[in-house]
Amino acid sequence: MGIVLKNISYQYKDQWQKEKQYAIRDISFSLEKGEYAALIGHSGSGKSTLLQHLNGLLRPVSGEYLFDGENVFGGKFPLQKLRQKVALCFQYPEYQLFEETVLKDISFGPKNLGFDQHTCEEKARKAMELVGIAPDLEDASPFALSGGQKRRVALAGILAMEPEYLILDEPVAGLDGKGKDNLFSLLRYLNEEKKITILLVSHDMDDVAANARRVLVMNHGELIMDDTTEKVFSREKELKTIGLAIPQALQFYNSLKSGGYFKNVSETWNKKKTVETAQAERNGKTAQAERNGKTPLTVEELAIRILEENRCFEK
Repeated sequence: MGIVLKNISYQYKDQWQKEKQYAIRDISFSLEKGEYAALIGHSGSGKSTLLQHLNGLLRPVSGEYLFDGENVFGGKFPLQKLRQKVALCFQYPEYQLFEETVLKDISFGPKNLGFDQHTCEEKARKAMELVGIAPDLEDASPFALSGGQKRRVALAGILAMEPEYLILDEPVAGLDGKGKDNLFSLLRYLNEEKKITILLVSHDMDDVAANARRVLVMNHGELIMDDTTEKVFSREKELKTIGLAIPQALQFYNSLKSGGYFKNVSETWNKKKTVETAQAERNGKTAQAERNGKTPLTVEELAIRILEENRCFEK
């Protein structure tokens, strides 16, 4: 049955204002097991407030939250169970590392859930393997690792609790290109192979388009869109009015189309590659073709080939 929110609202009280201000208002949606969704919106739209409801850090002033059919805030649902099943990974999770060794840090979550030391270490080593942390690093200080390794240790600490849902707030913030690609590859593996449900919060629309199959859009504390990735990003004008851009791949496609390309391509064409990759591949393929004495691909031919290969949008 998954996660179901029904008309969830939350208010923060400003000491300088007589009336309480709504941070989120009448939010309703469900998140089924196995989904890979993204939550987007401008800063201050209510995304972080909503995330903190999903694992019980905040309690709504009104509305209902059901987890596998049980009312989370009905008074009898154990919040420890919720936080084990619905893991929340804050931005820069490596700032929360504190133990003297990698193994101890990753073991902390299971230990907090009441497991004995042997079981905790077993779960920690399993999580280390899952995120690609070498066994010889288990006795290393987490503070001596690279930024990408620290991020993986922090994520392993969450996965050691064996969650069913993984909620990530800007998970690739501060990582270089390689670290970013590696982390998104890991998230795809967790979703596709381990069947962990993922809800990703990101300000990067290209990351959203390349990974999520569903997008939820927030504006001023309200959920204003909830649809497939392709359908949400087809509403360019509406997104622009709330300060959000469409992915660069789609901007590239639209520019080509307005220039007379893709005349025989339908509006439902699956637009699938970032503009940087498209341009880089075009430059590389053109140079290679010229070296081999072949006719370079036209922009249209290359774009179609590139768009067909990428998986930003599902057919």
